[in-house]
Amino acid sequence: MNGKQLLFKGLGHTINTVSYLSPDRAGRIAFKIFATPPKPRIRPKEAAFLGAADRHDLLWRQHRIPVYSWGEKHHPTVFCSYGWGYNAGRWRHFVPGLLEAGYRVVAFDPPGHGLATKGSLTYPDLVDLQQHILETLGKIDLVLAHSFGGGCLVESLTRMPRALHPERLCLMGIFSEVRWIFEVYAQAMGLRRPAFRGMVNHIEGLTGRCLDDFDVARNAQSLSHLPTLLVHDPEDRTTAFRNAERNLSHWSGSALYAPRGAGHHLGTAEVTNKVLHWLIEAQLPTGVIQNSGNLDPMPAIVTREDLMASGGVSDYYQ
Repeated sequence: MNGKQLLFKGLGHTINTVSYLSPDRAGRIAFKIFATPPKPRIRPKEAAFLGAADRHDLLWRQHRIPVYSWGEKHHPTVFCSYGWGYNAGRWRHFVPGLLEAGYRVVAFDPPGHGLATKGSLTYPDLVDLQQHILETLGKIDLVLAHSFGGGCLVESLTRMPRALHPERLCLMGIFSEVRWIFEVYAQAMGLRRPAFRGMVNHIEGLTGRCLDDFDVARNAQSLSHLPTLLVHDPEDRTTAFRNAERNLSHWSGSALYAPRGAGHHLGTAEVTNKVLHWLIEAQLPTGVIQNSGNLDPMPAIVTREDLMASGGVSDYYQ
């Protein structure tokens, strides 16, 4: 067992101890840990890339949110949103090709990430923040999003009028349902079920919604008018491939490109080129699986047994 695993197991042991006295308090502690992003780490090449952007800071719920743009303001716009623990430098390999094709690229750092102010971050927070930025930008043309940012973006779009929807999307390594994420987290921490139920109760009290309502695949059913490329490595050890299969099964008009060995980051040159061809030329990679309305929607994860069957163990906690 490595240091990271020991840390999570140690935290889980503490939370479990608390749960014998107060499952609700244990649940609040577990959720606070979950919603705290890792300390940002911006590498020199990412800092140089961000330094070349036109940056303005947005004040949102007492947070300073850096919004970056590359390219001419009057050019068609690509909106980018990244995953948990990244920073906007994540897009440095995509931006040059998009600029060359005549696009403007806009990205941002949410609370606790990149150059934004410190703070926690939740699914509803990121949904709201992305909706706010998108509506401030007005009409965008393309969306490129990864992991946590991409999953939240689906719900952001469902809240917006179609007139503000992009022409097409590329969503990389996104999850399918929030319950899956919390089941993986609880498994990694070794949480007792009373502590897990306390966490779920806390989430539902904060949001006024049932945990199972946070469902990317079901949200996607209302976006069948948006041509969408899903990109997911079948061997992804952070977000299990079943998430992509389930999203595809619910999303009529979407296509799934499955580059084996590209990992959760999906940062290979081949993937970058395929994504750019889709965004710029609307050209799907060869060998994609398409949903033309002929796929049966896959069910959600319900139990820990379902989780294990899905290949749900996540390397994020390993």
